Amino acid sequence: MPIDFDCAVCKHRIRVPDGTEGKRTKCPKCNAIQPVPSETDELQLKDSPGEPAPTRRSGVGDAFKPRESSPPPQEKSPFGDMDSDSSTNPYAPSYGEDAVKVSSARMEAMEKLQTPALICLILAGLGIASNLVTLIISVIGIIGEGARGNDVVIQLISYAIGFGFAIGLLGFACFGLMQARDLKSYGLAWAGFIITLLPCSCCFPLSLPISIWGMMVLSDNSVQRQFTS
Repeated sequence: MPIDFDCAVCKHRIRVPDGTEGKRTKCPKCNAIQPVPSETDELQLKDSPGEPAPTRRSGVGDAFKPRESSPPPQEKSPFGDMDSDSSTNPYAPSYGEDAVKVSSARMEAMEKLQTPALICLILAGLGIASNLVTLIISVIGIIGEGARGNDVVIQLISYAIGFGFAIGLLGFACFGLMQARDLKSYGLAWAGFIITLLPCSCCFPLSLPISIWGMMVLSDNSVQRQFTS
């Protein structure tokens, strides 16, 4: 069973695994290095309250003896020397192991999604830029022909609606891909990769395999559990 004892400096309760008696451990609160007591030592400290030292009656001769000054008690520094392997102390309390596991799993999930999300994000940005350039060139071409009337207005409106819708979809895909990269919203992450599958720009053939790759990563249960929503 684990051994519990109080820190000699800050009186914080320390728990170490069984079999570490006589070894040194570090207090998680004040970082003081101190030996681990054995169970028998701890029981003796609890059971024996300690007897007061016998007092000696002072005699007449004691008045003529020089008084010896006792050195001040030295407190143990919490920054004492540590063992060579104390930076990775195996006898420290294990209450933070779950947090370390969760953090490592989250980092692993972010590394899996980082590459496909970043590539799709770049391709979506290039798609937005290409659609804007194409829209501007089309509007200049229509106006440059010198045509007038309702046909020109209808053409301009149709171009604006079509390219505007594609640009809006790609912008929403960029937002979803950023959510996927940061493991924030699982639903928006799926939406970002799905929209990049649609032929909304000239970059569609390049984003097709990368989007499928990203959706395969999202389907992994270990990745899905790391999303905040």
